Amino acid sequence: MLKITTIEGLSDNGDHPVQEAWKEVDVAQCGYCQAGQIMTAAAMLKKNPSPSEEEVIDGMNANLCRCGTYHRIKEAVLLASAKIK
Repeated sequence: MLKITTIEGLSDNGDHPVQEAWKEVDVAQCGYCQAGQIMTAAAMLKKNPSPSEEEVIDGMNANLCRCGTYHRIKEAVLLASAKIK
């Protein structure tokens, strides 16, 4: 059976390490891409909890951010990685 998790199912209280890192780094601007970015980051970190900067860039490259906050997205994913350890 295939299990699908939406952003609402990531955590009950919004306290998943990726969600917390997103808030700490203040990633969101318009919010258009946030669900996809956060879920991609969570899935990537589940497979590889300690990615390099290059792995983060490669892993997140399929999601477009209309506001161009890629540097903050990368920073938040690396911060979330440190929180998972």
